[in-house]
Amino acid sequence: MKQRMMRLGRFSAALFLCACGMSGRALCQDAVTPETRRVLARIDQAGKNLTDLTANIKQTKVTLVVNDTSTETGKLFLKRLKNGNRTKLEYEKPEVKTLLIDKGKVLIYEPKIKRLQEIDLGKNRAQAEFLLTGVGQSSANLTKTYDVKFLKEETVNGTKTSLLELKPKSDKVSSMFSQIWLWIDPALGLPIQTRLTESSGDYLTFQLENIKLNPKLSDKIFKLNVPSGVQKIKPLSSR
Repeated sequence: MKQRMMRLGRFSAALFLCACGMSGRALCQDAVTPETRRVLARIDQAGKNLTDLTANIKQTKVTLVVNDTSTETGKLFLKRLKNGNRTKLEYEKPEVKTLLIDKGKVLIYEPKIKRLQEIDLGKNRAQAEFLLTGVGQSSANLTKTYDVKFLKEETVNGTKTSLLELKPKSDKVSSMFSQIWLWIDPALGLPIQTRLTESSGDYLTFQLENIKLNPKLSDKIFKLNVPSGVQKIKPLSSR
């Protein structure tokens, strides 16, 4: 169990560190179906009004070869700024852990083992959050990075959503994820569920519930209060 959760934790952190080399050709507008354009237009509309967000999260990693499923739950805090987002994930179960992305760095605080790890995002700062693909992003950004296709309408936790399939154009990203699915809530213009599928078939599903838009989050929320005696890992670079 302990090794399984360690793998899940490492995978979660990697999702926020590996979005490098994502530039690609622009998607031909003729290739976008009317249904896809409709969903992308709703994402654009929602993005214009989004300043910050909170939600409950459920993160599930499925490893097919060993028939293993691991789940983490907690809280998401997101604040959009002109020079980049502030993102904080407070995992509560099965172990307490905080992941903070701010000012071009990722901080991972694990109070149980008294460890704080710092990672410098470097050039990957602007595209460092795979789990939050489609949250506040423009359709131009999405179609530059992915081939986007509307698949179908599907109900998630009682909410009718539009399912989008994103296939990475970058070889670096496609070597990590063969596809990304976004279940877009038309009322919010945001994905309430995201699935990242690896080339092996293993996948991670990220669900948002109890979403609150523009709650005017304080800067204090994005501060880590780390007690003395915590081991601090030297900054690593994702360049």
